[in-house]
Amino acid sequence: MTVDASGPFPVHALTRRLRALGGLLHVTVLGTLGYATSLLLKDVLAGTQTLQPVPLAIGLAVGGVLPHIALRLLRLGTRATVTVGPEGLVLTLRGGAHFEIPFETLDSICPWRLPIPAPGLTLRLRAGRAFDYGLEAQAPRALLEAMGALGEARNDPRVRYAQARSEKWRRRWYDQALKYGLVPGVLAAIFFRAHQYISFGGPFGELQMYGWTAYLTSFARTWLPVFLALLLFGCFWRALAEALCFSAAWLGPRWARNTRIGAEWTCRALYYVALPVFLAVRLLG
Repeated sequence: MTVDASGPFPVHALTRRLRALGGLLHVTVLGTLGYATSLLLKDVLAGTQTLQPVPLAIGLAVGGVLPHIALRLLRLGTRATVTVGPEGLVLTLRGGAHFEIPFETLDSICPWRLPIPAPGLTLRLRAGRAFDYGLEAQAPRALLEAMGALGEARNDPRVRYAQARSEKWRRRWYDQALKYGLVPGVLAAIFFRAHQYISFGGPFGELQMYGWTAYLTSFARTWLPVFLALLLFGCFWRALAEALCFSAAWLGPRWARNTRIGAEWTCRALYYVALPVFLAVRLLG
């Protein structure tokens, strides 16, 4: 789909109830990750291991994965487009229904106070109420610029934050595969190999003695805590990065853009360089 100055701009059209549902799902995911991260941090600082991998994985699946899937399905069902014409907006929902909103009926366009479940815009009407659908937009600046005088919210700090985030934090499939697949797999393989040499005298000692089931089960027991620790490690730094970027957006466009770039590269350096080096030093020590 080609987007020009007038659209169509991809959005998610959310009623108040759907946004409340999406916000609840989003907060549930964040709360689950935050709580698990705090427990892991407590163990790290205290030098204990009270957080067990299997109960942690079950808790993250129930409180994190399932709500995340539900939120993705909600977004899938609320996809829409906005086209900006000379006389107003046309909101087209996924099912084909569309709403024509003349500029003369609009009083203002306001960013959502909190980007939950994502950044979005509220269309306020001259009649004194908000339009029935809020527009969730990951990159709202282009849409606001197309609205001319009504798009003055393009200079709002919350719009700066959303725009910088959409431009500098694009999660592609190979990024996910590298972060959640390759890196945990390699680290787990290193720990697993060391365990095999220590316990069975060679890399395939357990396989030769007990067979594939025991061998693969042992690897899974090594991989799971590594994967969960990396996941929560990334969540911890991501939370700090987003808080920093949201705060910097209030200082101006340059702050929003440069802070986002610095935060993204810092998170990558911590995850892909600092953490493996730390684990290697601990292993060799």
